[in-house]
Amino acid sequence: MSLMGFLIAGLVGLAIMAIFAGILSILPRDNISDRMQEVFSSDLAADTGGSGAKFSANSSLKLLDKKLQSRGLGHTLTANLMQADLKLTATEYALLVVSITILGALLGYLISRHPVSALITGTISFFSPAVYVTWRKIKRRREFADQLVDVITQIVGSLRSGYSLVQSLDTVSKQAPPPAGEEFLRVVREVQLGLPLQVALEHLAERIENEDLVMVITAINVNQQIGGNLAEILDTAAETIRERVRIKREIQVLTAQQTISGYVLVFLPIALGAILMVINPTYQMKLFTPGLTLCIPTGAALGIVIGFFAMRRIIDIEV
Repeated sequence: MSLMGFLIAGLVGLAIMAIFAGILSILPRDNISDRMQEVFSSDLAADTGGSGAKFSANSSLKLLDKKLQSRGLGHTLTANLMQADLKLTATEYALLVVSITILGALLGYLISRHPVSALITGTISFFSPAVYVTWRKIKRRREFADQLVDVITQIVGSLRSGYSLVQSLDTVSKQAPPPAGEEFLRVVREVQLGLPLQVALEHLAERIENEDLVMVITAINVNQQIGGNLAEILDTAAETIRERVRIKREIQVLTAQQTISGYVLVFLPIALGAILMVINPTYQMKLFTPGLTLCIPTGAALGIVIGFFAMRRIIDIEV
């Protein structure tokens, strides 16, 4: 095997190992026990000078992540990972993206032995994790929005039973399914750690970014300041949200065909062009030769962008 073959095999192996490490980091785990074990292990290693190799990789990742955070890098990425409920740090995510990009570029090069194919597949692989994180965020927010009315109804019932607001939120965190239960559990834990309830609820609003949730949190904050019957206020808010959700679902049903058609018209030519570029890049590159033929891909890209935004504008109906 040539030197290039050994190099490609080594890069593929490193990329696959990094991908598996990222998948293991994403898998759910017991946060409390893991953190306690982590603190105990780090203290033990510091006191006894134990096997540094066991913790060297983890410590290096944490040190790099702290440096990125101190320089102002990774704050947005960390927030996105938290909103998507991915158990990854910014550094782990960055390493995972680099590994997937290298693996995708190598696979593209092995398919057609052309650097353009490696560039296309590498670019797609580079943006795939970001697309997945965005999809997770949107899915989680949609699920939370669907559970919000039931959560408010449960809080109202707990308040009328004589519970305090924090106790009502604790009840919701134990009984509501994820993601609502997990998010309110974070709120309760932040309050137990000493944060004011208002700040903990603001953190919840930042993670979810839901207009109805902001309205509910505003009502709770106003009630905390001026008093009143919080159960009645939340009951009225739940009824308002319920009607808004009903109207939104009716609009989604009426505009579903236009939405799907817009996505198909946008991604179908892009996907077909990428597949042809990977399979036969020499033939496809003739479209990008200088001259009049260059107007074809340029006009197609411009038409796709204009059509996509026009379609989105048509079906974007405010409720």
